[in-house]
Amino acid sequence: MKKIISAAMAAACVVPSQAENTQTKLDTTNVQNISEVVVKAVRAPQSAPFAITNVQKQQLQDFAKSGKELPFLFARTPGVLSWSENGVGTGTTYMRLRGAADSRINVTIDGVPLNSPEDQCVFWANMNSYASLLGSAQIQRGIGTSTNGDGAFGGSISLATATPAETPALELTGSYGSFNTMNAGASFSTGLLWNHLIFDGAYHETSTDGFIHGTAGRSGSYYGGLTWLGNKYKISYKNIGNFEKTGQAWNGVAACNYDGDTSLRDYGMQNYTDMYEHGLGKFNSLYEELIFPDTKDGKFTTKRYQMRDGSYWDKTTDNFYQNHNILNFAWTPSEHWKHSVTLHYTYGYGYYKEFKQNTTLASKFGINETYINDSGKTKYTKSDAIRQKGLTQNNYGALYNVSYTDGAWDVVGGASMQLFRCNHWGYLTYIADEAIEKKYLGNGKYKYYDSDANKNDWSAFIKANYKFGTGWNYFVDLQMRYVNYTTDGINDRFVSDANGKYTNQNLDIKENYFFVNPKTGISYTHNGHKAYASLAYANREPERNNFTNNGSYGAPSPERLLDLEWGYQYQGKNWFAGINFYYMNYVNQFVMTGEKSDIGESLTTNIKNSYRLGAEISAGWSPLSWLSFEGNAALSQNKLKNFDECVEDWDNGSTWNHYDKSTLAYSPSAILNGFVDIHFAGFRATWHTNYVSKQYLDNSESADRQLPSYSQTNINASYTFNFGKRVLGLKQVVLGADFNNIFDRHYAASGYVYYDWYYQGKRTSTLAYIPMAGFNCMGHLTLKF
Repeated sequence: MKKIISAAMAAACVVPSQAENTQTKLDTTNVQNISEVVVKAVRAPQSAPFAITNVQKQQLQDFAKSGKELPFLFARTPGVLSWSENGVGTGTTYMRLRGAADSRINVTIDGVPLNSPEDQCVFWANMNSYASLLGSAQIQRGIGTSTNGDGAFGGSISLATATPAETPALELTGSYGSFNTMNAGASFSTGLLWNHLIFDGAYHETSTDGFIHGTAGRSGSYYGGLTWLGNKYKISYKNIGNFEKTGQAWNGVAACNYDGDTSLRDYGMQNYTDMYEHGLGKFNSLYEELIFPDTKDGKFTTKRYQMRDGSYWDKTTDNFYQNHNILNFAWTPSEHWKHSVTLHYTYGYGYYKEFKQNTTLASKFGINETYINDSGKTKYTKSDAIRQKGLTQNNYGALYNVSYTDGAWDVVGGASMQLFRCNHWGYLTYIADEAIEKKYLGNGKYKYYDSDANKNDWSAFIKANYKFGTGWNYFVDLQMRYVNYTTDGINDRFVSDANGKYTNQNLDIKENYFFVNPKTGISYTHNGHKAYASLAYANREPERNNFTNNGSYGAPSPERLLDLEWGYQYQGKNWFAGINFYYMNYVNQFVMTGEKSDIGESLTTNIKNSYRLGAEISAGWSPLSWLSFEGNAALSQNKLKNFDECVEDWDNGSTWNHYDKSTLAYSPSAILNGFVDIHFAGFRATWHTNYVSKQYLDNSESADRQLPSYSQTNINASYTFNFGKRVLGLKQVVLGADFNNIFDRHYAASGYVYYDWYYQGKRTSTLAYIPMAGFNCMGHLTLKF
């Protein structure tokens, strides 16, 4: 790929002038209209009765220089939270929208689903340069309009790749900052060749040492595209790939127990700020062990994990490669009709490589080796070990969309097919006990689980906008979706049989779901005013973890949502304001329990009745041509009505607690963003402050299991030099700097319940925190040719 880009850069610089002279023969306005056909099916128009935010190309291009993953850009919009495991904003990154996590946010690129069909997540871990590839993005909060792929229960995000430049272009970017974080990239376009063909591409890569110990990593993405343009049609092939080898910290900064009865709370540490002040702000239990002091006023220390030969364990890594292939044909046979056909194929391969300290080989890997202890009792052997948990994915799909516009009517129909095939596997590659290693790792590795999964997803929709009167618009949308999911083989969880031997959990899941998802609404737009109301109903199937990690909660059921939205917006000459109200009523909502899987995935279970009620407010004012103020707020109440929680009980096996009025986990009642933007000549600077209220880490609404509120501020500044005449081939130079968390706040953006149990009637909880770095900065340079 690097060779292709190098050759293309050269081509971009020597494209014959004839191509520039002939490009005007093509109707560029029509080309842009054809490009919009590709994403029209999954996007809401400005007149739609939904809460939407559009992110423009310039915002995406500016953000791309930061090296951060896209959720940190989306977190500037109402109701979105984002954080990364390494605390820097690169590598493994997560987001929530209206309290719903990644698996319940539908994401598409050029209409093609990006969510992994089985986990239903987009893993924002190796997509840090996608922002540089995009022409626009749209965030729909709530159910929104029909889309392709998994159901949208918190919202949906539609990404659209940029329309290829019709003139030759080359851009080089480079950034460097705190924690040895580096970002470098290049993009090019040959311009229009022979009045029809454009070849464009990009390559970006980020590396960092990370804020948290053991989170150094490297990730990046690449893009190559061929586009053939006609006056009424466009054929394009796009190859988009991502890769990563990043240090992991899914356990966060864990307040670990010591000898089973001493926790950090016994040393006066009640939250992450306390841990930071005690020198534990970067502790990573996937990389090192925590050494407790002998006395209460002693100093905590950490010790790197070591191998049998005395060498140090490098770090726990996520190693993943993904490649998307998208072939599209869009054409407009008349002013009324537009068509788009897309074929897509995605290949994914990757694995976690993790050190497990002093782990019980039987219950974790099914190696039922025992020894006799000093008391003459038979015990299962414990040993350090290294495991690789991985998967291989193949995802095939096809999309067809058609739209018809004629005066008052704008009708869009579509159909989608997605066939997903996946193999899950796990190996032991090292056991510290040399005798056991020789017995089980004869060929260098031992396979301890292997399962296959198939998921077939068919859907079709039709939606229509009808304009009537002056400024009135009626919207109706109906989607039907059929899902077939099967998985078999042996899982990576082990159960004890009648003889006390541990064997794999057997998988034999065969589920079929048929969903009908209707939506309707009305809006009024006139002289800068817009008022709207909508009602939408949606269904969503369980994800893999709901079957394999549901513990005592039983078999999962599909969740259902009724979403009522209504709002008002006004756009004046130099100011705007808007408010959106929503009421989301759930049946069997999949809610996070505060627990994590052993690879850091947030576990969810059905809660019979729950709701989310809120208001999203936005406003902006530009008193001067070079000065603007803007802000948004998401205020909400998120409650469950009927939930039975299971907690481990050392005396009785388990204890069940009933809740009927608690606040839902990971659902802050207030998320605020404020911006001050100065833009004069080539200078631009933005002050951004955000605030997030407290969050509960489970559904008990207990003060012992909550994350404190936090606030932090960033400043971004840049200066653009434009050259009327090219200087050494340069058209533009941009110098900039990002100053993040300028007040050096030490806070945790997320967390979970690390241990939670009853002993002698008393409930004890130990928490883990996912922190963000204190003050850090990044400088960047962009050269445009």
